[in-house]
Amino acid sequence: MPVSDTVSTGIKVVTASPTGIQGVINIFNPEGRLQGLLAAAEVTAFRTALATMTLFVRCTTLRKDNVLVLGSGRQAEWHARLALLLYPDQVRRVTFVNRGAKRLAEMERDVVSELRATYSAVDFVTLAKEGVADYEQRLGVELAVADVIFSCTPATVPNFEFKALQANPKQRFISLIGSYRPNMHEIDTETLLSGGGKVYVDSKSACLEEAGELITAGLGEEQLIEMGDLLGAEGIAEGTVNVPAGCNVVYKCVGMGLMDLVVGKKVLDVGVEMGLGTHVDGF
Repeated sequence: MPVSDTVSTGIKVVTASPTGIQGVINIFNPEGRLQGLLAAAEVTAFRTALATMTLFVRCTTLRKDNVLVLGSGRQAEWHARLALLLYPDQVRRVTFVNRGAKRLAEMERDVVSELRATYSAVDFVTLAKEGVADYEQRLGVELAVADVIFSCTPATVPNFEFKALQANPKQRFISLIGSYRPNMHEIDTETLLSGGGKVYVDSKSACLEEAGELITAGLGEEQLIEMGDLLGAEGIAEGTVNVPAGCNVVYKCVGMGLMDLVVGKKVLDVGVEMGLGTHVDGF
């Protein structure tokens, strides 16, 4: 995945094997010399959550008390971490939901326990589908109270139906960053269109080609709001997004190589300043 910002160049190499997905981000300076290498997994998760937050922080009229995170990987972790970092006085409850019990238990041990210690005033809850007889009922309760839904799963079947949200009608922020193929669907069409038929995206062309939810719904470019266009609009960079009454805010992100380059360069700069990483002469 090569990309350039007209000054530096970045290439992310990803290898998929039976044991999992491994990747590395290579960043080159303007002269073409290798400036640094970064493990892709953490950077990708972090930059994706950052992309979500660019819209999230501008939805100032939406409540952020109850946050529901679907997934248990790094993407889910970073969405929760950044939401708590940005709104420590507003977030009151964070619920992590995952289909598999083992991975969720690992997240409870490695991540949630730390968050509990750091944010003692926040109630942290975990819910696994596996082995829980009343899972659908409990998920319905969590969805009904949720003000924010961060969906971070490569689901091929929607994680929930729109009627679960209608049990307690209110405006919500809903982000979808886990699905990246035409056969993947994190939510159903009704939920997707609950933003008044408008969906915020990182890239119109990429989402229309890769996002199963948008393809199934038959959305066109005129129904999509690209974040680059939104942030480039006069006054919006430091301003707020107008959310029509009765509408949710729905954001879909499939990821762009430029995100890896921009965030990767910044991470390298910070690493140099802090004396982190390994310097190799001759590169």
